[in-house]
Amino acid sequence: MTPDPPAPSPPLSALPTPGRPVAGVDGCRAGWVMVRRDAAGRFGAPTVVASLDELPPADMIVVDILIGLPESGRRACDLEARALLGPRRSSVFTGVRRPLLAMSSYEEANAWGKRDGEGLTRQMWNILPKIRTVDDWITPARNRTFREGHPELAFAAAAGRPMAHYKKTPEGEAERLDSMAGFVERATVREWLDRARGSGAARDDIVDALALCRSAARVLLGRHGQLPADPPKDARGLPMEMVF
Repeated sequence: MTPDPPAPSPPLSALPTPGRPVAGVDGCRAGWVMVRRDAAGRFGAPTVVASLDELPPADMIVVDILIGLPESGRRACDLEARALLGPRRSSVFTGVRRPLLAMSSYEEANAWGKRDGEGLTRQMWNILPKIRTVDDWITPARNRTFREGHPELAFAAAAGRPMAHYKKTPEGEAERLDSMAGFVERATVREWLDRARGSGAARDDIVDALALCRSAARVLLGRHGQLPADPPKDARGLPMEMVF
């Protein structure tokens, strides 16, 4: 049985403000892009940085990258997210396992993955360097304020349904911005997107980071969703979860 989609959440303007800075982070061509909302609820322009250590501080950051990796098999959070997202299920990768991070070629990684039960797509192989970067950087202490999310879960929670259109289409961008109403002024986001060219972050990277910022605010408010409800931890003590 397919789980129901995340219930719509009220616009954040209708909720108590966390009163603390929150941020969302997405990977981009130049490294990482952050959308940050300060303690007073004000947004600055998106920040593009080359390394995680350059990110401005926030009391809660939600990032679209895998944190917490199994040695074998699939993560429950990935399977649950795919079940919730319906037409957007393919945006959630499955089959990333820690041993893959040490492999030096796609052919080696794909062969190992198949022996373990699931091979790798080229797209998954291409994001492994960023996963490796985060895995090298993250610790259980850092994970308390730097947690994994997924933008499509954030959009679905805001809209009460998975997005109908692919994010790189005009229709997909519009429906994702519609779902963020009440959290940020549309004109503010339009200004960001008008300036995206040449920044190292694509338009959809910025919109994804915005959705993750909303997830971070919901975490501090205690009104977030979590997959799975009781996440297991990996060998390093990191929860294999998604928050939204």
